Amino acid sequence: MKQIFLLTLLLCVKSIYAQNSDSENPTVQRLDFLIGTWEIDFRIYDTHDPKASLPLFTETGTQTCEYDLSYRGVPQFIICKGQMICDSGRLEGRTRSFQEAIRYGRFENSYERIGLYSNWPATGLELLTYDSINSKMVIEGELKVQDNMLERYQDVYQFNDDYTYYDRRNVANFSDMSITEYNLTLTGTGRKVK
Repeated sequence: MKQIFLLTLLLCVKSIYAQNSDSENPTVQRLDFLIGTWEIDFRIYDTHDPKASLPLFTETGTQTCEYDLSYRGVPQFIICKGQMICDSGRLEGRTRSFQEAIRYGRFENSYERIGLYSNWPATGLELLTYDSINSKMVIEGELKVQDNMLERYQDVYQFNDDYTYYDRRNVANFSDMSITEYNLTLTGTGRKVK
């Protein structure tokens, strides 16, 4: 009888722990500050020439982020769609679009972001960490590039206190560089407009 009581007690404690653990799992709603329309700009640098101080070209545009893909009535993704126009450099006048899908991946125990780009024939695969204390989002990922090379990168978004503005800095490493060499690839800003 004592063994049955202990077994029942153990199962109850395990059940309560599992319920609490499930309720504590992060969700994409923790990144609610991304929802809305953002005016964004990029300055793109030559990753292979870290001494060059001027960008190769600049882009401006907008990005709109919304919840999507619900499960049991709860959105599981934030989908961000953007449109950029190159306003300087050799690609001046080029228009491109992109789409990013963000979710919390329980298998990875991390936020994941997948990037699709109209001007690039590869998909960005990324892990995202969010630091609420410092209002910072860090994305680490990879993207296939020409000649069977791989671009590895880190993208840091530093938000202001009310999450209506961010500065962005991206450093990258390509397969033909030293594995420890990460150089500036992109800087940018985002300002929430609605």
